Amino acid sequence: MYMLEKDYAIKISAILASSYYKEWVGYFEKVLRATRSKRHKHKKDVMLAMQYKLAQAETLFWEKLREGREKAKKLHDKSQLTPKEEKELRGLEDHILIHEQLIRISRTICDGIAWRNLNYNRTFLNSSSRGFGAGSVDVNSKEFRSEFMWAHRISKSLDSLVILNDLTHFLRVGDLTEIKDGVAFIHEIKKYGKDIKNMFTLKRVQGKAKISNQAKRLLELQRIAIANKARIGGIDIDTRVMELEPRTYISRIKRLFRKSEKKMVVSENFDNCIQIEVTNFRAINENKKPVDVEELKKLSPKEKTKDLVLIHSNWDTFYSDEKGNFVRSAPPYSIFPFSAKDCMYLMSGYYLVKCTLNVTILKEILKQHNWEIEDRTETDLDKQIADFEKDKDRMFSVKDGLYAHSPDDHGLFIIRRGPFSVALDTMLYARLTMEYLTFSSFLDILEYMYRVASQRQSSDAYFPRFRNENELWN
Repeated sequence: MYMLEKDYAIKISAILASSYYKEWVGYFEKVLRATRSKRHKHKKDVMLAMQYKLAQAETLFWEKLREGREKAKKLHDKSQLTPKEEKELRGLEDHILIHEQLIRISRTICDGIAWRNLNYNRTFLNSSSRGFGAGSVDVNSKEFRSEFMWAHRISKSLDSLVILNDLTHFLRVGDLTEIKDGVAFIHEIKKYGKDIKNMFTLKRVQGKAKISNQAKRLLELQRIAIANKARIGGIDIDTRVMELEPRTYISRIKRLFRKSEKKMVVSENFDNCIQIEVTNFRAINENKKPVDVEELKKLSPKEKTKDLVLIHSNWDTFYSDEKGNFVRSAPPYSIFPFSAKDCMYLMSGYYLVKCTLNVTILKEILKQHNWEIEDRTETDLDKQIADFEKDKDRMFSVKDGLYAHSPDDHGLFIIRRGPFSVALDTMLYARLTMEYLTFSSFLDILEYMYRVASQRQSSDAYFPRFRNENELWN
């Protein structure tokens, strides 16, 4: 199971050879390093200035993107292309993809600023991401100038860190997110800065005056930020700190990165059911000797198996659609505990880190640890897909509450012990395939959930958080 289509992956590998792309990735690496620096962490003005620099870069990318799309559309509208025009169209498609990815990288850096200063609070960040993507950014527009003016004013007067939401993926409610002592306050800028909506100004709405759906979503997210719990299906879902010390494969993956600098393609097996493979495209592109593609393929053999396997990679984060949806199930690579260079190579695609989870073997190992497995039927899976298709276009609509449309993810299968059960859903298996949690830590989470459910005599839902979450990320 791949999330990324093969043809799209081939296009990604092609743009990695671009010197223009390489130059911008080098620039972003410097910006990323600065945003991660402890020296700058509490300098609100510096963080705001960095966002402005990124907004300037995004403005340029959007100009190039519009130009490329217009030219490509003219060629696509032709009934037949000459060989010269076909070559031009391929070049334009690469041009478009490059600038789409540069925008994604820029926003991933800003996501990192948000995650760090919100203390990696997934309850808030998973909720704030429940909106469609932002459109184009133009630092010269009246709208952007008014938002930046308010961001500067709030930052100076209240000594808060302020993030411009349109420069991120994860902050999709309101225009500005102010962060004070780890708590978020959401602001909506109206009438080009003449009016501002937030929890304080909305309190003054009196009598029969109507509050817009947009304002209701703002207040809903504000409640989540303050109470650290979300109301889903009429039930308050709290945040619960798990008294666990998470363990990851991070140090071993770092060694794979270093090995890939010489060997280009390296892999390692973990806990019998997981394989991680690293392909270093930067090393391939910069190799002085011609690279034998067939020899590289031998280093990444396709094993034939009847087992069910689940494959995720960092290239899956290249995914987007016409509504700006993105991979919400994993933290941004800008906060991973690698070096700034390694994080940038993950974000840019110079590293292809492919994690293969053998689901068939995973089930057997779980059984060995006294867990029962309940497989999903084809009917169950069909219903889940149908429910998702029905809700996907309105799931993140500004017309409804944040969790008004939240179809159940029943996962690949159900894990049971006695009356306790939990689905191996996206949020759970992504801990293994996208966050590189060790299998022993995964088992610890299951045991913790079982223990809590046994004590409370119910399988309550909650947003899980590790005790030392702040130490897990950068």
